Amino acid sequence: MRLHFCRSNDIGGLLIRLFTFSNWNHVAIEFNGTVYEAMTGSGVRKVPASHFRWDEMEVVNVAVPEPLQAVAFLESQLGKKYDWMALVALPFRTTWQSPHRWFCSELVAKALAVGGVRAFSVEKYRITPRDLWILKPWLARAET
Repeated sequence: MRLHFCRSNDIGGLLIRLFTFSNWNHVAIEFNGTVYEAMTGSGVRKVPASHFRWDEMEVVNVAVPEPLQAVAFLESQLGKKYDWMALVALPFRTTWQSPHRWFCSELVAKALAVGGVRAFSVEKYRITPRDLWILKPWLARAET
């Protein structure tokens, strides 16, 4: 599997990076040429990797022990709405998270956990793109 760390040059991306102290304002996860992500307008969706474009992006290969379980989870979340309230709650160290809505990094973290990755101790609803980026040394692996 691959993580796509993304940066946009719009005001929304700038604000997310500012409040999360991150170089990245979005993260998505790819398996076999399909990218899964949670987006503000469309919620959880999948797109072909060939159509996945951002202003700036870095891709990291990730060792996931059970990738098919992660993909099954992601497929089951398609169409769920974006979790605005949980995103707004992040700077306040509280949770207004909905179990039926996602923002990008909580979706990716949950998929990794379902796939058997145990690299993070932060509660999954508090994980930001920055947190996943910091875990890169434990998540990344060489190209095969």
